[in-house]
Amino acid sequence: MKKVRVAINGFGRIGRAFYKLARTRPELEVVAVNDLGDPENMAYLLKYDTAYGKADFDVAVVPPGNGEEPGFRVGVEKVVLIQEKDASKLPWAKYDIDVVVESTGFYTSYEKSKVHLDAGAKRVVITAPVKGADVPGITGVTVLMGINDEKLATCRISSNASCTTNAASPLIHILNETIGIEKAVLNTTHAYTGTQKIVDGPGGKDFRGGRAGAANMIPGSTGAAIAVTEAVPSLAGKFDGIAVRVPVIAGSIADITFIAKRNTSVEEVNQILRDAAKDPRWEGIFTITDEPIVSSDIVGTLYGAIADLELTRVVDGNLVKVMSWYDNEMGYTNTLVKHVVKVAESIQ
Repeated sequence: MKKVRVAINGFGRIGRAFYKLARTRPELEVVAVNDLGDPENMAYLLKYDTAYGKADFDVAVVPPGNGEEPGFRVGVEKVVLIQEKDASKLPWAKYDIDVVVESTGFYTSYEKSKVHLDAGAKRVVITAPVKGADVPGITGVTVLMGINDEKLATCRISSNASCTTNAASPLIHILNETIGIEKAVLNTTHAYTGTQKIVDGPGGKDFRGGRAGAANMIPGSTGAAIAVTEAVPSLAGKFDGIAVRVPVIAGSIADITFIAKRNTSVEEVNQILRDAAKDPRWEGIFTITDEPIVSSDIVGTLYGAIADLELTRVVDGNLVKVMSWYDNEMGYTNTLVKHVVKVAESIQ
């Protein structure tokens, strides 16, 4: 099988995490990275990580000259470094790029991300929920692995949604298929992220978002519930959510409360989730735990969703609460890698 040639646009937390996981997959070859940062600093951040520790590989910066293009050398691998601000000038055709992983946070609509197709890439995968309308002539879809990934065979731009979407969607889909869900609300207790502030400062229209991330629990919005309904359309208009950012560097938990279409019990809900975790459909995406874990225990875990069966609750037959742990960086990135591998199958 020919390796699928991948470029990463944006070498931040998710871009670097994607590279670390993608380099272990025989189907994928990361050919190029586009980022405007200092190359030495990018190499340093690829090697050293506060949340996940030191990488198990060495990284060297390859400067331009001597007939070599600038980039990084990781073991025997060479990754070309491009530093182009104008995405329309990216040399994806020159490098014969099959898939662009769009992880800058700027090209989060089908219209904006289409620039990668125009630059010569065959497919684009956005590492965030999509904003805005469809683009005429371009099929774009929010794809959640295990739910609607068959749509990757026909779309040119796809979104892997958010980490919280990937944590909630397996439980929502599994329980909606078996028990039925009338309506639901999501609350994610989420590790702080790089968009937050270290000390209090202006937060724009979001006053709470300007408060110190490492010293507060900060309520905020999340688009995760809406993104879930793009893959589970029967819940459109019946699923909403909020987020609370908390002072941990990684490790989050999604709390899903719903009205079931019929009466059920804790035992039945947990058995449904146990059975689903054994289904090949959810392999590497969803699992369960019945151990008394806390957030630090799942840091580095590659499942997008880990249902905590000890926390399942049922009140008066049809009010149900389930909870799903997730590493909001590496767990999400593993679903992203699976997404790109599935795209690769449609390109071959």
